[in-house]
Amino acid sequence: MEYKVCKNCVMDTSAEEITFNEKGICNFCIEYQKKEKVRKAEFLHPGRHWIFHELRKQKGYSCLLGLSGGIDSSMCLHYLMAENGIKPLCFSIDNGWNDSKADENIMRMVEKLKVPFYRFTINLKEFSDLQIAFVKAGVKNIEIPTDHILMAATYKMAMDNGIKYIISGGNLATEGIMPPSYGYEARDLTHIKAIFKKFMNRKLKDLPTISLFQYLYCRFIKGIKIINLLDFYDYKREEAKKLLAAEYGWKDYYEKHEESIYTKWFQNFYLPVKFQLDKRRPHYSSMINSGQMTRKEAMEKLAKPLKYPQLGCEERVLKYEKRSHFDYPTNLWLWSLFSNIYGIISNRK
Repeated sequence: MEYKVCKNCVMDTSAEEITFNEKGICNFCIEYQKKEKVRKAEFLHPGRHWIFHELRKQKGYSCLLGLSGGIDSSMCLHYLMAENGIKPLCFSIDNGWNDSKADENIMRMVEKLKVPFYRFTINLKEFSDLQIAFVKAGVKNIEIPTDHILMAATYKMAMDNGIKYIISGGNLATEGIMPPSYGYEARDLTHIKAIFKKFMNRKLKDLPTISLFQYLYCRFIKGIKIINLLDFYDYKREEAKKLLAAEYGWKDYYEKHEESIYTKWFQNFYLPVKFQLDKRRPHYSSMINSGQMTRKEAMEKLAKPLKYPQLGCEERVLKYEKRSHFDYPTNLWLWSLFSNIYGIISNRK
């Protein structure tokens, strides 16, 4: 496809699935606005009152919230506890890559709000080996180990503590646009185990994982629900930063998800240099569509060079052959079947 950039946002033909209408507006913008219309009608005010009512009815812990020290999860805690008096069980996972600012942000909020907090520990050596295996595999989404383990640990904690609601910092305002072709499904345990076995020559044994059937059991038998709490508010990222700084001494780490040193390296070195993919494009495009950034501002930011932490392995990493996730075993057909069935059921409600 000839190189092209959306006339409304900054998404370009680096996204394999991008299309444009006669006005030069991309399909991501069009889909975003459809989702935003639904959010405002169903979530913004009526949904907010309903969900807080449900959380207050819960026995024991009202909900579970993973804290990264980043802005999204921090605002979720502020909305829950400071504004609504709902005390969640909070936790974080130390995978060895947290920026010191992130850990400080977590503890400032936990101590001021006096919420229960648990630090979930994992086998750091095996986790490091899993990350190395994904880098050697040469696939795009080497963040799958982090995302999958977080999901598995979250459901385990919910099950262990009898918690029905999991609060997520995921939101339409800053994350509503993300091309599937930029990565691959982090829930696919078959894929994770296959890559680990191929490059480490042993089975994955000592990390929290969750299979499709375990996931379905948690969601549909135990009835555990995910709530994207920020979608119930007019979430403005820069305003949230100022509020958190004033209330808790929260410290900014700049770009999205850069509270993790590894994620910063992945977004600012690995993806753009090895695969010519810049995750700032979907992030900024989401913010353009939510009215938090102009297209001109986004283009100016994109013109600035990316900065990344030097891990000392950059030259070696670039020598590994670029591969598709589909060069390794996957469970995609089952996930696709589940997603299609779930979509049909949801649309009939």
